[in-house]
Amino acid sequence: MKFCITIIFAAALTATMQTASGQSTQPGTPTPTPPTVAFTDTPPDDPRVRREQAYAKLLEGQRFVWNTHRLQTQAEKANSMRLAKNAFQRAIELEPTLSEGYTALAELAVGMSPIDMEESIRLATTATKIEPRNFGGHRMLARLYTVKSRLNNGPLDAAFAAKAVEEWKHVTQLDPRNAEGWAFLTAFSSNKNQAPEQIDMLRNWIASAAPIDVQFYGRIMGPEASLTPESATLKLGAALLKAGRGSEAVETLSTIIADDPDNAEAISLLAEAIDSSDGSAAAIAIEGLQQAVFANPSNVSLVDMLARLQNRNGHFDDAVKLLRTSSEKTAKSDAPAASTLLVLMGDLYVEKDRYTEAAEAFEKALVIRGIGANRPLDGEDREFVMYVFEKLIQTYKLSERPRDVRAVIDRARTLFGKEDLFADRQLISFYRSTGNKTEALAAIRSVRERLPNDNSFIRLEATFLAEMGKIDAAVTLIRAEMSGKSPTKPTGGSTSETGPGTISVQVAPYDAFSNYLFISNLYSKANRAKEAADAANDAFNAALGSERKQIAKLTLASAQQLGGDFKGAETTLREILKQTPGNPIALNNLGYFLTERDERIAEAVDLIQQALKVDPRNPSYLDSLGWAYFKLGKLDDAEKYLKDAARLDTDSSTIQEHLGDVYFKKQNAGLAKASWEKALRLAWDEGDIDRLKKKLKN
Repeated sequence: MKFCITIIFAAALTATMQTASGQSTQPGTPTPTPPTVAFTDTPPDDPRVRREQAYAKLLEGQRFVWNTHRLQTQAEKANSMRLAKNAFQRAIELEPTLSEGYTALAELAVGMSPIDMEESIRLATTATKIEPRNFGGHRMLARLYTVKSRLNNGPLDAAFAAKAVEEWKHVTQLDPRNAEGWAFLTAFSSNKNQAPEQIDMLRNWIASAAPIDVQFYGRIMGPEASLTPESATLKLGAALLKAGRGSEAVETLSTIIADDPDNAEAISLLAEAIDSSDGSAAAIAIEGLQQAVFANPSNVSLVDMLARLQNRNGHFDDAVKLLRTSSEKTAKSDAPAASTLLVLMGDLYVEKDRYTEAAEAFEKALVIRGIGANRPLDGEDREFVMYVFEKLIQTYKLSERPRDVRAVIDRARTLFGKEDLFADRQLISFYRSTGNKTEALAAIRSVRERLPNDNSFIRLEATFLAEMGKIDAAVTLIRAEMSGKSPTKPTGGSTSETGPGTISVQVAPYDAFSNYLFISNLYSKANRAKEAADAANDAFNAALGSERKQIAKLTLASAQQLGGDFKGAETTLREILKQTPGNPIALNNLGYFLTERDERIAEAVDLIQQALKVDPRNPSYLDSLGWAYFKLGKLDDAEKYLKDAARLDTDSSTIQEHLGDVYFKKQNAGLAKASWEKALRLAWDEGDIDRLKKKLKN
């Protein structure tokens, strides 16, 4: 006859965690001896009678434990637990091989004496020695060793982790549908990066019964942790994705979203899984997403994902129809969601080079949002209008409609007010993209007269000065700011010389580190590699923290590459990747440097693809991949990625030149000429300008 005592002891056990996790008890606990207990009455001689009485005492002790939860005062509870302990001890004296009695005492020892976990371990070990299939004893040991392993609470203790895993395996062998056991085995395998084992454990967890006792798992894994099959399914999707099994991840996550359309984490993971899977997973994902969208048509993330997936699989018209109808359905009930869906529709049109329809979608988004010239804008509406105006400006730049660009900028100035800097920044960028460097510099200086201490415009002026060949004046401007003597009026001359690609001024902390980093970039623009490297080293010395030091090293690698120290640049980048293997900037830069040198281009493609997995819409990474494919002779792939890059960054001379090279190689002279002419307007370096002029001439 088997009898298993189950006592909920998680709260008491948790009270021991801080003490237990700091212990250094050596593994290999010897088999304990049963506790010595003395009783006044003598056990009966008949073994059958003794066993019956032992079980009676076991039940009596259990009743005292249950009764404890109903008592009010601590004194009453303590007395009830004392009586329970006496009953369990009496049961063991009557029947020394009663493993359930040792299990009950082990659980009680934790509850009554949270400092002494070793007593519980000895008692539970005795229970499992007497009866190897004692579920309660194995679960007690599994829980205690889990606490001592410091799982999810500091550096893992490998010895106790191994003991915990062994005991949880016993638990799942005795109860194959025990969710807690599979959940902890999942956590330990995840901690050790054992992907195949983790995936197997998760599948078993999903097939387990919904547990009642969840307190201990929550205490160890955190208050948000859950033992439900849904939680396990979400973890399985993430594990499959991490293991590179994208199609399986798509299938798993699609089922979650079909049942729970508002699961934001599942939606985010599915988007990542779709990007990393092949076309075979598309049908599964589309089916699941269609069910979810039908249930929740105002969920922008869901609709966007389904539309992108349809477009990716060659169903552009279906994608546009989905976005349009979803917007119409939600226009009255949720105008912000409806307007966002129209913006997404405009983005799809831009991808297809259908700029007129894209602009119409963006304009309609503003109408649905209720944006008008006479309406005051709150924070969210203001951000949305800026977002849409930027897309309109980008669209008109792509379609070579400069008058419309100016019209949007004028609308922005009217809507946001004359003092708002959004219109100024867009106007400067517009002058820059059309090759009007003199007007751009004048516009910058006009703002500087109003805001002489605005660091971002100080840097913007320095950038233009460097592009126009006045590198010393540019550096002087930044060093003056560093010393607190930044001039209140603009300095340096102005010429009509051309400058580099996209100007992106980020408002960052303007401390010594960021200023040295900026100076290094200025010198790089001027092809002065030594000064660029020196400034990067100054930034490294001023950096506080490993992240900033890595940024300084990335800048140094660019200076080394510029100066012809190719080996040094590669060494610097590989050192960064050794410290942080997934650093996307280092991955992209190393891949691009190898491509530029025509070295190991297959490796370069792999490096850049890794960077794009982290940031799939980064135009620099897309340009790098397109250029690498060009070097490999894969012209269709090269054109695809370079066009994507050009849509995201309309002001890059490098991207336009690369795209022109692809068109020329594909014997499309007209498109090549158009791209090179645009690159020439955007170029600033004399060498780049001469090279582009020769290409156009020839």
